[in-house]
Amino acid sequence: MPAGDTLSVLKSSPNGGTTRCDVSVDGKLAVRHVQAWWAEGENAATVSEAYDRMQDGQFIDDDHYFSSGTGAVGKTSAACKSSRHPEQDLYGIVQVYSPGHSDEKAMKKLVLAYIKALDSSGACH
Repeated sequence: MPAGDTLSVLKSSPNGGTTRCDVSVDGKLAVRHVQAWWAEGENAATVSEAYDRMQDGQFIDDDHYFSSGTGAVGKTSAACKSSRHPEQDLYGIVQVYSPGHSDEKAMKKLVLAYIKALDSSGACH
């Protein structure tokens, strides 16, 4: 996170299958966390194409994770299902908008932890 005086968080749901949390520092978007349901058969790389900050990304371990220095996408486990979103898989997306902040190692660590948390959350029901 960039240095600043005020931190604000704005949660929104731009559609029925997406929840977004924007974290701003001094009124400027710094980080965005997204939970989004996508059709079965997609993978982290194809989902990443719909989001900013994924330039020069690559797979992590397998097709469940995709990461760059400023963005990452992860797919939850096969057990993460919801009756509200049949035949869809839940993905977690992280985008860093702060200028000068790019860290591939940190993004990999962050997306792995984010997906682990989503897998054990109420979002998977």
